[in-house]
Amino acid sequence: MFFSEFISFLLESTARMKLVKTRFEEKRAIQILEDAFIDSTGVYWMVKNPENLTQRKWIIRLLFYESQAKNGAYLTSDQNGALLFFQVNQKVTSLRLILLRLYILLFITGIRNGLNAIRYQKLISSVRPTNGWLGLLVATDKEHRTSKTAFEIKHKMFDSSEASNLCIFIETTVPRVRKLYQSSGYTEYAEIKHPYTDLTVWFFRREPENQHK
Repeated sequence: MFFSEFISFLLESTARMKLVKTRFEEKRAIQILEDAFIDSTGVYWMVKNPENLTQRKWIIRLLFYESQAKNGAYLTSDQNGALLFFQVNQKVTSLRLILLRLYILLFITGIRNGLNAIRYQKLISSVRPTNGWLGLLVATDKEHRTSKTAFEIKHKMFDSSEASNLCIFIETTVPRVRKLYQSSGYTEYAEIKHPYTDLTVWFFRREPENQHK
């Protein structure tokens, strides 16, 4: 019994997140992200009708597909954790993304909110450094939260940072999450008031360990 448990532990400890590739993985990652962020105030302000669940889902899907285009959409090995994570300076576009953004602008956000969303993103980008890794969204299945899932997400982010010798940047508007980052090795380097809703945006960074060696 001990041997089989030991082998299981080894397999779990060496499991790694992988890029979302199949349609099933895509649907699963989006489901996890939607469940985690569908009620976020940071999503509500952008849509025409905040009470419309479908509109709020489209905002999260847009973030997913933009991250996927940058090879930055990940799923944990147990398929209970999702991560949107890529290098800040990546610029990608495609006909699919152009059409999706146009659809979002016309039918989900409306022109006014859509333009405000663009202005907001420019504001965030003006504060955030341009060289490093961006943790855009991080989420785990609410019904299956395990240390293994959290470990894989942390391992992926930290490994990428160490291998490239680049910082990790991440933002939050949630006080509880702010405290989590403060206790997890991240340094708060900026704070701004959200220009379009009653939120504060906190900016965090984590330097790779090898910068201190």
